[in-house]
Amino acid sequence: MHDIKDLETDAVIVGFHEDVRPLKGTAGALDWLLCGALSHLIIKKKMRGVLGEVALLTSKGKVPADKIFMIGLGPREASSPESLRVAARVAAASSVNAGITRAALDFFPAGAAQSDDVLAAIREGLADGAGAHLIDFTLLAPDDTAFARMSRFVRA
Repeated sequence: MHDIKDLETDAVIVGFHEDVRPLKGTAGALDWLLCGALSHLIIKKKMRGVLGEVALLTSKGKVPADKIFMIGLGPREASSPESLRVAARVAAASSVNAGITRAALDFFPAGAAQSDDVLAAIREGLADGAGAHLIDFTLLAPDDTAFARMSRFVRA
């Protein structure tokens, strides 16, 4: 839905599963724009995608956001509201530590269902990780259906 080259944000935060290659969703698009820099971290075993693992990279001017965070989501089959809550908490805490005030977040690289439970878990994790700090998070939707569901959830 969103073109990552047009996002007005301080950081792009992408989640990726340890057992899904090549990278999908926004992570895959960023990897392509950065000439394989994200995949290089994985190939060199500097990142595996373990739940809660985090890496901070610069965008090298390829996207408006200065910083890119890669957040491990663990194995795809083990993905659950609780694992996404943990990943969201890590993403928010890492953003606070880096001085981020606006971030775009994609935690649906493998087309995970955006159920109300999943969205609530992500919202709770972001709030827990941000603590008293105010961060404007934009959730990136993989398609129109997901965008509509996420929008309904936010309005509820």
